[in-house]
Formats: sequence, structure tokens, C-alpha cells
Amino acid sequence: MLTDDHPPMAGGVAAWTGAVTDALVADGHDVRVFARHREDLEPIAGTRTVGVRGPSFGRRGGAWLGWRAMPSLARADRVLATTWPVATLAARMGLPLAVVAHGSDLAPRLVSTAVCRRTFSLSSRRFAVSRWLADRVPGGALVLPSPVDAAPHPARLDSGTWAFVGRALRGKGGDRFVRWVARAGVRGLMVGDGPELEAWRRLARVVGARIRFTGALRRDEVRALISVVDLVCLPARATPDGMEEGLGLVLLEAAAAGVPAVGTAVGGVPEALGPAGLVVEEPDDAGRAVAAIRAWWSRERGEQAWAWCRAVHGSHRTARAVLS
Repeated sequence: MLTDDHPPMAGGVAAWTGAVTDALVADGHDVRVFARHREDLEPIAGTRTVGVRGPSFGRRGGAWLGWRAMPSLARADRVLATTWPVATLAARMGLPLAVVAHGSDLAPRLVSTAVCRRTFSLSSRRFAVSRWLADRVPGGALVLPSPVDAAPHPARLDSGTWAFVGRALRGKGGDRFVRWVARAGVRGLMVGDGPELEAWRRLARVVGARIRFTGALRRDEVRALISVVDLVCLPARATPDGMEEGLGLVLLEAAAAGVPAVGTAVGGVPEALGPAGLVVEEPDDAGRAVAAIRAWWSRERGEQAWAWCRAVHGSHRTARAVLS
């Protein structure tokens, strides 16, 4: 496993990496993980986890990971790179390489480069976490089920709380969420940090939204909070540089808990919502958005989302798919 996003980091790629690695280990595979060195890097249980140092890692991580992991790569039955930039050297080694596209690695300025096209063309398998992303991978890709395991039973919904989980970035649409909470008169929960967080706090005070801001939390803490809210929201928007949400893993985590989820028609968000979620058509009109959510919401929506997640997704399904 080659990765630049590794637990306990926040974010969808790190969560995906941890869940798939856990499933591979549980299925009896010998897994070695090579990741960018960080002071808080924690070995994934059952693996040999190696932190790799190197200058300009953000631009040359594929070279540093490939060089440090070379003896293990040469003996591996399968090499899995969580994003293409960490596989640039491994792709040139003629290995049984699978590359997974997650979102930020397919920004227009990156996909247009020769090194991106070469890395994907030399890989044995190309995967993506959504159909929207798969259509943007050079040469196309297969869509993976998400490594999200449904809880034993769907949650009971009666908290009067709506939640937003994600990095505080403009593209995540946290400002929309703040306005929705204020208009709906519900309690709000915002999990995550980032450059827009203070602006969202100020907006909450201005519009009178009752929101608890938790900052970044561990994945187990996030899952525990999701299981006791009534609604999870991801009102994402496209950014001026052409970036869109690749999937929205938190929406699948809501489904796994039996919690209804809503989002916008951006990137892979509708795929993460599945057949039981709601795409809000006018997210910048808080009145219309809240009215649509209230007309749609029911406890049965959460049960339907849970049943869909249980039938279609799951970490062991993902692990088997990446080895196909």
C-alpha cells in the first residue's frame, strides 16, 4: 500500500486507506504500508507500516515512496496506490499496480500533465471511488464499492440535530449548512477544521444558527456522533479552479448508521447519497432548501439508506475488488 493520506489523518482518503487495509489484513493478506512520515503516524494493526521522509514530498512523493519501498514492491503480489501521485515510480517498474482515484488527485491542472497520463496508462488496474471520477481518469476506471460497513441496526432518530462533517473549505458548502440550520431552527453540529472555519463561526452568530463546532475528531468519534443525529448534510459546490467533491464518504457513513443524508448535484455526491438520499436543487435559497428537506425527511429514509449501504458497500467488498 502506497499512500500520502494515512490514519489518524482526517479526510476521506485516510479513512478509505485505513478501512481497506484493515479488511485486507482480516482476510489474511500480508500488508505493508508505505506512507509519508508524520510525527503522529500510527501503524495500522497487523501491518508493517513505514513512514517515508523526503524533501518536496508533495511533488515527489511517488519517487520517495517507490525508492524506499522498492524491495517490498519487487516481491508484492499487488501494489495499491491510494492516489496516482504516490505511484509515479512504481508505475515505471512494471509492477502489478492498482491506482485509486479519490478526487483532489484529478484536479484539471493535474490530469492534463504527462506524468498523470503515464502513471495511469502503466498501471495494471485503474479504480475510482465514484462513476463521476472514473469518467475523468485517463483511460477510464472501474468504480469500487465504498469501504463503509453498515451498523448492526439503523439508528433511532429523535435528536433534533443536523450535522455537517468535513474540512472547512469553500467547496464543502459549510456556509450553506449554517444558513439551513438557522432557517430550520434546529441544532447544528459541525465537525472538522480548516481555513473557512472562523468565517462559518461568524456567520452562525450573524444568522442566529445554534451550532456546536467540534473541530477535527477521530474517525470513531465521528461515527459515534453521526449515529445520534437526525440528518447529515453535504451542500458542496464547485470551486472556481474546477474542483468538485469526488464522492462524499461521510454521506455513506450516515447511510451505514441509518441516518438520512442530503447533498447537492456536485461531482460524486449524488452517488454517495444513493437511491435513499436527497439532492437539494436550490441550496443557496435556505428557505426552499429547508422546505424540501422537511417534505422529504422521515425515519424510513434512514432505514432505506442503511439497507442500501448494507447491500452494496462494505470494506470486505472493497478489499476483494481491488485484488480482482
